Amino acid sequence: MRAVVKFLPGWRIGVAAFAAAIVTLAGCDSVDGGGVEPSQGSLTEAPAPAKSVKIVKPKSATTRETVVATGSIGSKQTSNIGPLVEGVVETIFVNVGDRVAKGDPLFRTRPSRYEREVDEAEANLTLAKANLRNARQAFDRVRKLKEEGYSSQSRLDDARTALDVAAAEAEKREAELKTARKNLEDTTVRAPYDGVITRRFNDEGVYLSNVFRGGVESSVLQIQENHIVVAVVYAPEQHLSSLKLEQKALVYVETQPEPRESYVLVLNDMLDVGARTVELRLPIDNSDYALKSGQFARAEIFTDEKPVLSVPAKAVFQDQSGAYVLVSLDGRAEMRRVVAKERPDGTFAVLEGLDADDDVIVPNGEPVAAGDPVAPESV
Repeated sequence: MRAVVKFLPGWRIGVAAFAAAIVTLAGCDSVDGGGVEPSQGSLTEAPAPAKSVKIVKPKSATTRETVVATGSIGSKQTSNIGPLVEGVVETIFVNVGDRVAKGDPLFRTRPSRYEREVDEAEANLTLAKANLRNARQAFDRVRKLKEEGYSSQSRLDDARTALDVAAAEAEKREAELKTARKNLEDTTVRAPYDGVITRRFNDEGVYLSNVFRGGVESSVLQIQENHIVVAVVYAPEQHLSSLKLEQKALVYVETQPEPRESYVLVLNDMLDVGARTVELRLPIDNSDYALKSGQFARAEIFTDEKPVLSVPAKAVFQDQSGAYVLVSLDGRAEMRRVVAKERPDGTFAVLEGLDADDDVIVPNGEPVAAGDPVAPESV
């Protein structure tokens, strides 16, 4: 076959392009002339060998969602202790940091005034009892005379009235004595419970009243019950449906090497509108007094158990889009996106994306990617 190239007016063609055209036409001529065609088999690639993998079935298991809440350590109760009777604070028996038992003396108001009141009340009661004896004797005499006909009924009525008045007066004086003795006893203020002295508001020599309570100004000491403390923590509103009373929890406190076991004692019915959080209170045994009121606390609260599927840790992979597993389907590895989290035993709990009858691939030494042919080896 002869190639004819005709240049039309106005065409410009480079020497290299012209030579390429000549070579192409020459190639066509050689094929037509009976050149050898390449064999069909030489163009087909050999199939990739199947990768040996282990196959496992997801196992039924349970898991707990962990709700993290943060807050502070607080005392079981805190009391600002002021005088029970008014007067000058004469002696303070404790200092900040002292641990006290219920009933231990904390401070004393000057007792001299109340000692005098006791003495006066005792004297008044003695006088009232003497008047009562005289009134009873007078009543008995008039009643006898009345029975013998030597006294009138009106005189007997007057004697009975005098006896009743004397009896009431004696009861009144006896009550006054009890009050005076109680006031004297109250000059010494005692610890209302086992606790720790955490603040001191006033010193000896200060006159304080028990009538008008205006906060710390009328208090002497602050006491906290700290052998049991409370973690006051706040959890996001989104977890509210998962939180219940009595749920177990671990509380982590700065400087403490191990978390403290606890449980949800209080779940506040009112949410913080601004922060969108709910308040929880978790009691903690603090018999060693290692935890201090005000320390930062982080609580991990374990919600109710939920059914999940469990797979070995080597079956779960991560990429930029998240977690996934590979399953064997029709001899090839197929990717399944999953929601998974590690369990304490080292396996992974799959919350979403996997069925119980799936054949989950566990690599058997060599890496496996989605689409690779696999040769399952059940385990």
